[in-house]
Amino acid sequence: MLKHNRRVIRVTWLLVLFFAVSCGSAKTTPVDGVVLLDGEPLTGASIQFVPQGAGRDATGETDKSGHFVMSTFQPRDGVLPGSYKVVVSPPTGTADPAQYKSAEEAMAAAGKAQAKSARPAFPQKYARADQTPLMQEVPVKGKIKLELQK
Repeated sequence: MLKHNRRVIRVTWLLVLFFAVSCGSAKTTPVDGVVLLDGEPLTGASIQFVPQGAGRDATGETDKSGHFVMSTFQPRDGVLPGSYKVVVSPPTGTADPAQYKSAEEAMAAAGKAQAKSARPAFPQKYARADQTPLMQEVPVKGKIKLELQK
């Protein structure tokens, strides 16, 4: 019985040590910046840092000025050190349902807005990890400026 208790205590301490080391080594660094499309702030776009090797994805979203702050484990906590491909997904362009009487009315308005838009579509090469030319090393010195071109 005594040997069994010692074994349980050893295993417990090993597990505690393992989790302490695992959690302690996952130190993120702050990463923020701005996304511009043809020189204009890109609003409502999703940003994803895809690790090139061991690591964990980080995500963010642009605000009205194109500014974003990256998150890995918790909101705005930053990115783990490493090399990343940067994926930028276009804004969804969905209509605000609060300004319409029904979902059908909102859908019709969104369809009309798309038909009227003479601007070319968002360049899809930035939205795919296998095609994006954007790369980023973390940690970063200063703010990141992602300049996308149509």
